[in-house]
Amino acid sequence: MQLQRELQRQQQVYKLNRFLDFEAILFLKKCDYRLIHSQTVIDTYFTLKNLWPDVFQDRNWAKSPQQQGILDTMIIMTLPKRTPEGSTIIFMKALNDKMVNYKLETFFKYVHLVCMLDVYQNGPPNGHIIVQDIQPFPASFVPKMEYGPFKKFFYYDYEVLPTIQIKGMHFFNSNPKKDDIVGVLESAALKSLLPLVLPHESVDDLVKHVPKECLPQDYGGLLDTSDALHEKSKSELLKNGAFFEWQDQLTVDESKRPANNTIAQNMFGFEK
Repeated sequence: MQLQRELQRQQQVYKLNRFLDFEAILFLKKCDYRLIHSQTVIDTYFTLKNLWPDVFQDRNWAKSPQQQGILDTMIIMTLPKRTPEGSTIIFMKALNDKMVNYKLETFFKYVHLVCMLDVYQNGPPNGHIIVQDIQPFPASFVPKMEYGPFKKFFYYDYEVLPTIQIKGMHFFNSNPKKDDIVGVLESAALKSLLPLVLPHESVDDLVKHVPKECLPQDYGGLLDTSDALHEKSKSELLKNGAFFEWQDQLTVDESKRPANNTIAQNMFGFEK
């Protein structure tokens, strides 16, 4: 309740384009409350945000019908029940095998939108666990998984982004035809992430690692169905456009940086 009141207060200053107390708390939590490290991560966060506008701009999907197509192609959502350890589950699956509306940058944007909204609405979790059903993804999906952008994505999410803290990555319904998808993800992931990647052959194996009360009904869980939860998640994304527009405005003026930005020059091919 106290968090909700604070967020309501801060909503009044969205249009002021400034860094708020809640953001500072998120960065401190991301960095295990190490002040100097937090300052470095904040700098990196805003630098890379400027360098990747395809992912971190134009995030009010209520005003961008062309970006909404991915909502009918994939489910990416945070599930409403956190684990006993306080982690939020990020659930993903393809809705069809055509992937006609799939664009890599829109996929990254989708992940960040749902996680950001969950953190601001429900408070920061103790971590995030990715749960992905591999079965609906077609083999033709693999060429769309470009190594370079996924490398940036994993670095940004694991090292920098304050609204995501990856604690586990579970891929299930895997089979030889789908193993290439897991292979690309493993090759792009940071070394520190590799021990967190756990492929599972079936839901029965998944529920040994993720509590049933935290999963959708159609995946052996006790929550609502994945389709019903997806509809609620879509509704939340579309009705909170003003929040995402405010986030888009939180940028920095790189021209005022006193020295060359080595992060910008060296980060996986990003250019100034």
